[in-house]
Amino acid sequence: MRLTPRRGTRRTVTIVALAAATLALPAAVIAASQPAPTPYNARAITMTSAAPASASAEGVLDGSGATTSPGWTAGSSAGPVTVRRITGVSGPFTAKTAMELTRTATGSGTGGGWALALAPLRSPQTFFVPGKVYRMEAWVRDTRASGSSIGMLLANGNYGSRPADAAVYGKYSDTAWHLITRTFVATAAGKADTSVYLALPASGAFAFQVTGVSVKEYAAALPARTDTMPEKLVSFAGKAGTAPNAAHWNYETGGNGWGNEEVQTYTRSLDNASLNGAGKLQITARQQRVKGTDGITRDYTSARLTTEGKVTVEAGSYVEAEIVAPVGAGVWPAFWMVGTATRTQGWPAAGEIDILEGWGATPTIAHSALHMAKAGAPKTDMPYGWGEAGGSTDLRESLDARPHKYGVYFDRNVVRFYIDRKPTMTVWAADAISSGRTWPFGGDQFLVLNVAVASGTPTTPMPRTMTVGDIAVYEGGTPF
Repeated sequence: MRLTPRRGTRRTVTIVALAAATLALPAAVIAASQPAPTPYNARAITMTSAAPASASAEGVLDGSGATTSPGWTAGSSAGPVTVRRITGVSGPFTAKTAMELTRTATGSGTGGGWALALAPLRSPQTFFVPGKVYRMEAWVRDTRASGSSIGMLLANGNYGSRPADAAVYGKYSDTAWHLITRTFVATAAGKADTSVYLALPASGAFAFQVTGVSVKEYAAALPARTDTMPEKLVSFAGKAGTAPNAAHWNYETGGNGWGNEEVQTYTRSLDNASLNGAGKLQITARQQRVKGTDGITRDYTSARLTTEGKVTVEAGSYVEAEIVAPVGAGVWPAFWMVGTATRTQGWPAAGEIDILEGWGATPTIAHSALHMAKAGAPKTDMPYGWGEAGGSTDLRESLDARPHKYGVYFDRNVVRFYIDRKPTMTVWAADAISSGRTWPFGGDQFLVLNVAVASGTPTTPMPRTMTVGDIAVYEGGTPF
């Protein structure tokens, strides 16, 4: 079913009986190992979507080695990193100079292994303003064609003083120049030692050339503000114990692992999916030994519901639901969407938007992710996952403590996730495409709700229930 109501009106999908030179960085200022990024905390951020007052303002002092003393430094745990300014460079850019970063050591290093180079910034304490959008980029070349990783982020030598958690990485098996770029929202001011941090291979020899390192304020596409009433409202009103309405919801059943080594069997049972009589849908994972329609006997049951072919969320929409998510080791609740073209294009080519994923063993963390295909390889997933800036949000309380609103806006330019209407992760199409990904989010999506039981032997007492309120769809932007 496809709903096409008039702009500015509210249409309700009422589910009444819801059946549904060598420069070395002093060792003292470099961490012995690079700590993993901490989860981004959702906070109220006033967004700036207009063009910057000074669109040409450059935050990097010398991103191409244009001067004879560019101020770059480097170091590693596996031997010295040589930083050398080179001239006579040519490529798809205007710079004629670059910085060469090399290490001949092949040891594994100490303290877990690390290597980095730092390019200084201009007045980072005032350059980064929380809530403003910036873009960082660099041209990189692996002269060894090694396929080793090189990354770019903003930090000091100890992985601190970060105005944003954003990062971008690339691996190249040729000697061509490649552009790496990441658009991001500043969440804090910089510190005096905030730099462009180039993450280099922790072990082994490497040889990279880098030029055009840049950080600028950027006029990025952001969701528009739209009417305050949803164009579609999938309501879960109805009598307690009734099943989801087949006019709006499909069951996906069976126990084949679902590509994630899940150990539950999805069923059509009211024990696993039903209304609670208070306007909510409840999906419950239980410890029950059941043989699924695929003939596999498993020790857990749950439900997985989709609106494929029945309720569509158009590109250019914001969708949200109020959810109490279950927690506990082995419990994996999710509210997500899949591209309507998945039957013809396949996964991940048609796209997947994970609005909320819980991982029960980390009960205060809400995750979001995007799945899309590698350019030219429609069956190869190149996601923006939980480790991205804003991809993991610490709510500072258990996900089952109270309801939270989980939402996302998506269109051909941008996908932005929200928790309680505060932005968390934002991904722009231009970044995805420049990194060798496709961008399927200019197409429509359908909804999916499920609670999985992860592989292994769950230690959490069952049952575990996800409670879902009305799903609202606002077309054309966000209502806030």
